[in-house]
Amino acid sequence: MTLSRLIAVITLLLPGISIGCDLNEPGPVAATLPSLADAQSTRQVLLSNNVELQVPDADGVLKMHSAESFALLGQISEWPTFSGQISSIKAQPVLLDLDYDGITDAVYVVDVSGLLWFIRLNRSGFSEPVLLADFSETEAVFRQPLQLVQVLAPDGLGAMRRHTMLLVTGSAAQGDILLAVKHTEQRDTPWQVTDLTDRTELDADEPRYGIAEQLWQQIQQGGGWYVKLNQRVIAKPEVYAGVVYLTGAQPTAVGADCSLTDDAQSQLHAFHLHHAGLVYSRRNRDITQQERGSLILTENEQGSLVLSLQHATQQQTLLTELLAIDASCADCVTAVDHQPFPRILRLATFQAEQDAH
Repeated sequence: MTLSRLIAVITLLLPGISIGCDLNEPGPVAATLPSLADAQSTRQVLLSNNVELQVPDADGVLKMHSAESFALLGQISEWPTFSGQISSIKAQPVLLDLDYDGITDAVYVVDVSGLLWFIRLNRSGFSEPVLLADFSETEAVFRQPLQLVQVLAPDGLGAMRRHTMLLVTGSAAQGDILLAVKHTEQRDTPWQVTDLTDRTELDADEPRYGIAEQLWQQIQQGGGWYVKLNQRVIAKPEVYAGVVYLTGAQPTAVGADCSLTDDAQSQLHAFHLHHAGLVYSRRNRDITQQERGSLILTENEQGSLVLSLQHATQQQTLLTELLAIDASCADCVTAVDHQPFPRILRLATFQAEQDAH
C-alpha cells in the first residue's frame, strides 16, 4: 500500500469522517452451478467474502460453500499479484449469467483498494482470477456492492457489440466516485482510471447540442466513464431502461447506519448508461430522503411505471415520467412504455430483451 493511499484510508477512519453507510445485503451470495453427479441437474452454492467470513481486516479471500451442507467447496486466498495477496474484499460480489440459462457463469469481485476481478465458475468451482481493472490510483475505498448489466453498445468502429458493464462505487473523504467500466473479452490488460473518461462536469454546449462526437467516440473506444459525485451514495445504483439512477447526500450528513441529519441535502442522480450524459433536463434533482431505501420500479394508479424509493415502512415516488435511452443516436431518449414488456424486471435490466442496449 502506498503512503498516499494509507493516509487516505486513515483519513476515512478518523472520528467524524464517514465513508458512508454499508449498502451491501447481509449474507453470502447464492449461485447456481451444474451438478457434479448429473449434467442435467444443478446445485446451489454460497459465495462469501471477508465480511461474511468474519475476517474483515485480513487479506482478500473468497470462499465457496455448499448451500445444503455448508461444506467448503473451494476458495481463493492466493491471487495472481506480485505478493500473491490482495486487500480485503468487503463489497458484495455480483454474478454473471451470460446466456440466461440459470447457471452462474462467473463472478466479479473488487477489493477495498480498487482491484476489480473476473472469475469464471466451472462445475467444480473457481477458475483462475483475471484482473479486469486497477482503480487504486483513485485512492478511494471500494466497499459498496457491485452492479452489472449486459448491454449492446457501439464499439467506436461502426459495430454494435455485446459486453458487460459494471458499476463500481468508491469512497473518498470528499465524496464518492461512480465508475462504469466495460468488460470486453478482446482486452488482455487491466483498465486503469486513466482509460475511463471523466464525466464529472459536462461541457457547456452539451445540454443544448448533445454529447460531442469526438467525446462520444473516445468513450466508445475506452474503458467507460466515471463521475465524482461529491456526495455519499445512499441508495445503490440501479439501471432502468438504460439510465443509471442513484441517490446521494453531502458526506457530513450521512451516518454509518444510512440515517441522514436534519440538514441533509438529498439528490436523485440520473446518468446515461453509456456516456453519463443527460437523459432528463438535468442529471440531478433535489429530493426528500431521511432514511435508507432502494430504488425500484412500481406502477401508479394509472398503470404507468414510476421510479420509487422503497423504505422499510413506506414507498416514496421520485419520478413519474420515465425516459429510456434510444439507439437512434447518442443522446436520443424515448418515453418508457412497459406495455410490450411482460415483466417489469425485464425492463429494469434489459438483460432478456433482443437487441437490448
